[in-house]
Amino acid sequence: MKAVFLWKPIDAPGDVQEMLPVCIEKARSIGWTEELKLFSEGYGAGKSWDDLLASAHSGDLTGVIFHDVSKWHGKGAVLADQLSILGTLKIPVAVALIDSYEKIPIVNLAVIADSAKYYSRLRSKSIRVGMQQKKGGRPPFGMSYDDTRNLVPDKDWETVIKIFTMSKNDLPTTLIAQRVGLSAQKVRNILRTHAERLKNFKP
Repeated sequence: MKAVFLWKPIDAPGDVQEMLPVCIEKARSIGWTEELKLFSEGYGAGKSWDDLLASAHSGDLTGVIFHDVSKWHGKGAVLADQLSILGTLKIPVAVALIDSYEKIPIVNLAVIADSAKYYSRLRSKSIRVGMQQKKGGRPPFGMSYDDTRNLVPDKDWETVIKIFTMSKNDLPTTLIAQRVGLSAQKVRNILRTHAERLKNFKP
């Protein structure tokens, strides 16, 4: 079971639908295609943090996406202790609002949680992401929303097809990136994001 965990102070404004889409997008970008089970704190009734830990102990949990680590801001040691079970069981962890990592070690998360610089960036980015989600979320590369909010190919779709064509022909990611003028990381993300959508694609 793959999961997503959302947290906010109980008296803070916000709802699940503002932040959940960016977590789903993160999951897809790292190759997780199954439905995510929601756990949260501060959003009312539902599965909680304790339930998430219980699923880890039982062996049901196989990966978790955190929207952010603001629950542990300034408490890196607490984070390291509470998430130690995830590290011990080698359960992959990713954070939606940290672009520089796909799956991140718990020890790194503890350092980030103690970082004032991260918290400042988190607040800024969280506001931007929340605004995007209210508008329907950021579509994947090569797609946009039509008037009825359906995903449709856009001007970059040709680039997506080029990437998949070269990948199917076993070209290395670095060479594909050079040919389409994108970073290797961006190419890997595009391949993962569209993997299910183009699973039957043939050049």
